[in-house]
Amino acid sequence: MNAEQFLALAETLRSFAQHSGRDLNAANLFVHTMLMRAIETNALDAPKSETERKAA
Repeated sequence: MNAEQFLALAETLRSFAQHSGRDLNAANLFVHTMLMRAIETNALDAPKSETERKAA
């Protein structure tokens, strides 16, 4: 997912939480957790620099 998609998801979940009487903090925490997982995954999948490839 890209940044715009995460922001859209967050806004949709917040809106749903507010209109349905659900916990807004839970919606925010869910989006935050998914965003952090995506960032961690991207960091692990990032291409290695030429220096790192030579060292391996």
